[in-house]
Amino acid sequence: MSELIPTFFSLYWHILLAVVATMFLAIAIIVNWYEFRYWMMKVRLRFPGIGRIATWVKNPGEREKPSEKNPNAVGFNTSESELCGAYNTYYQDHLPSEANFRRNQDYLAKIDEDGRREKGWGLWTLIIVLMLIEASAFGFALAPFALTLATPNTALGGAFAIGLVISIIGLFLSEFAGRQLYLNSVVGKIMSYENMRRGQDMMKTHIITIDNTHADDEMQPFQQMLNRVKVPKNGEMPAKRYGVLIAYGIFITVLAVAAFWVRTETLNAQEAQLVENPPAVSQSADDFPVSGAAEDDFPMPSDMNSMSESVAGKSAQDQIDAMHRASLVTFAVLSVLFIFIQVTSTFLAYMFGFAGTHSRKAWELTHKFASAADFVRYHESRARSIAHDAQSSLGKLQAMQVNVFRANGEDREKLRADMLSRTFMTFIAEREGEAAFKAQKEKLDALSKEGLAVIETYMKKTIEDLNAAIAVNDNARIAEIIRVARPRFANATDPSVVAYQKQFKGVVDVFGATLDEPVPTAAPAPAPAPVQAAAPQPVAQPAPAPQPVAEPAPAVAAPAPAPQPIAEPAPVVAAAPAPAAAPAPAPEAAFNHNAWGDLTVFEADDMEYVAGKKGVDVALLQRARRLQLLDKQGA
Repeated sequence: MSELIPTFFSLYWHILLAVVATMFLAIAIIVNWYEFRYWMMKVRLRFPGIGRIATWVKNPGEREKPSEKNPNAVGFNTSESELCGAYNTYYQDHLPSEANFRRNQDYLAKIDEDGRREKGWGLWTLIIVLMLIEASAFGFALAPFALTLATPNTALGGAFAIGLVISIIGLFLSEFAGRQLYLNSVVGKIMSYENMRRGQDMMKTHIITIDNTHADDEMQPFQQMLNRVKVPKNGEMPAKRYGVLIAYGIFITVLAVAAFWVRTETLNAQEAQLVENPPAVSQSADDFPVSGAAEDDFPMPSDMNSMSESVAGKSAQDQIDAMHRASLVTFAVLSVLFIFIQVTSTFLAYMFGFAGTHSRKAWELTHKFASAADFVRYHESRARSIAHDAQSSLGKLQAMQVNVFRANGEDREKLRADMLSRTFMTFIAEREGEAAFKAQKEKLDALSKEGLAVIETYMKKTIEDLNAAIAVNDNARIAEIIRVARPRFANATDPSVVAYQKQFKGVVDVFGATLDEPVPTAAPAPAPAPVQAAAPQPVAQPAPAPQPVAEPAPAVAAPAPAPQPIAEPAPVVAAAPAPAAAPAPAPEAAFNHNAWGDLTVFEADDMEYVAGKKGVDVALLQRARRLQLLDKQGA
């Protein structure tokens, strides 16, 4: 085995070099993922022949026309808009202000991750080196049993590849286990505030991003953490999870025991071979001369030969025992080393990284800067660089399109028109205008929804109040509600309230129609006519009753004047009341609304026809029908 290792490295050094280079390249990509994505985007756009620009040259697309959201459109082609949009994704990432810097810091502080960071070059290099050591150890352990029909070098290479796969799986599991441990610690922090919490508040109350991080400033610290991290729950309570940790523990334990067992079995096989073929024991010729010319000159006795063989056998057994003990210790150390490497990887995953939904983004934007001013200067520089790259790509696309369409003057002129105004910064200005229009429209829609909600609430409450008044037969209240609400319901035009309008109209048709008709009541007695006092007539006083005639005097008295005729008293208007109203008619019999049969089977619009058939006044039939409807509703 000792000879195979140098031979393997000498034969397959190019494979090992490629593996190691790939590992370190992966580190570079992971650490600089944002810059790598931006570089890949530029390559995908500008690659000669097969890049997106090469495709757009032949298919520029349609020109953008002015619209409600962009009334001042300069006419970007579809291809130009897509190219500018690709760069705009990165350009917008570098337009933060000092306020944005402070929002990022506030986000990290509220989830208690302002002191954490991601793993850098050094740590990732350490992890990769540890993983390669693991792969080598597993490769040497598996080599005697991997690809037994292959050549020794091929078997060793295959065993190393298997060990590398196992190490990569262990690396991923250790990363997941470390992150789960950290998430459990976050849950522990949240639950440590349990004595401060109120009932049913261990749940998210806001969807918090970096932009609205101040939305929960007034809340308790545990609530702020809950709003920024996705934690597992048991019911409504945050809970810790150990499934990944248990699976990971079983994985590394099984691998450590399996590696120890494989190495032990390999050792046992080697010991069996040594027992069958004991190695020659180094002996001095002076002590045991057993061969050659010495045998002829000095013949060995038989007892000396047996002693020599016994000493040689004992020496071989001692060597085997010593090698066995040393190998077991070595195997145990290798298994412990494997567990230590896995625990170290798990610890690094626990110490570095973030649990917050947007914590990594906030950290990436702020960790390089000591102040908000440095932050703004850096991003302004990056924004200018991206704008320059975007304008360069856009100019290249426009120039190539003009050259391709040189044979057709009309198409060429269309592409050339407003080319100087179709720049990347113009595209940015148009997108900002569209965003402002969208924000304004959303604001107006929100206000409209709020107003509609007020109208719906009013209609619901009005219908509820009307039903309540009907239930207690409060006619005055019914009349008042209908009087106030009827014009308001009629003026509502939104389609979403049509159901309330129909419901209200159905009730009013039954209980509100009689309110519009005059209620038949006894005509009030007319005011008494003023009694005209008759002019005082000279009423002749009645003649006094004839007095008893005295004895005639001797002298005859002059004859008394003839009595005046008594005037008849003037017809005096009776002082009795002035002409009163005709006496009220005797109360008529109660109105029988069932006298004409079941009128509810007819529609309201058919009452005139029914009245004509029955020879009854239509108003009476309408009244009877409404009362019959009321009876049915009450039933």
